[in-house]
Amino acid sequence: MSETPEARPSGSDLCTACGLCCTGLLFDVAPLEEQELPLAEKLRLPLACNQYHDAFRLPCPCHLDRRCTVYETRFSVCSSYECGLLRRCKAGEVPLGEALSRIERVLRLTDAVRRRVPPLDPPRPLWDEAREHLRRRDAEDVSPAWRSERESLVAGLAELRVACREGLDP
Repeated sequence: MSETPEARPSGSDLCTACGLCCTGLLFDVAPLEEQELPLAEKLRLPLACNQYHDAFRLPCPCHLDRRCTVYETRFSVCSSYECGLLRRCKAGEVPLGEALSRIERVLRLTDAVRRRVPPLDPPRPLWDEAREHLRRRDAEDVSPAWRSERESLVAGLAELRVACREGLDP
């Protein structure tokens, strides 16, 4: 009995529909191998190196329109990473259609929050930008309208966090 593509999808089926690991939604840094530092510097990635590890900060500036612009020379962490959803889908535990639906839900929730949170310069993970937005607005606006908007935004962030943890299983 042969397996259908639905039973055993390739990683690209999900990864090209998703890309959330590159956006900073799941992680705030991506580790680098020492030999990858020159390429990271050449690409002007925001480095976060310390005595314990070399890494670059997410969101990755090479990830545009849900596509990697340096795919052929991407870093080892990028080529080897598989989220829990991808691993379970490849193992046949989660059907491809369900996995894509989970991704779509997280993307939809992310877009809804993103529309309400102004981006920082330089870009930071959405969680950091939302925290900074809430801090700034709390300091300058004590109106009932802001309190209501704040409550709604915090609820949207909580729903997104649950969707990431339960749906993507990073």
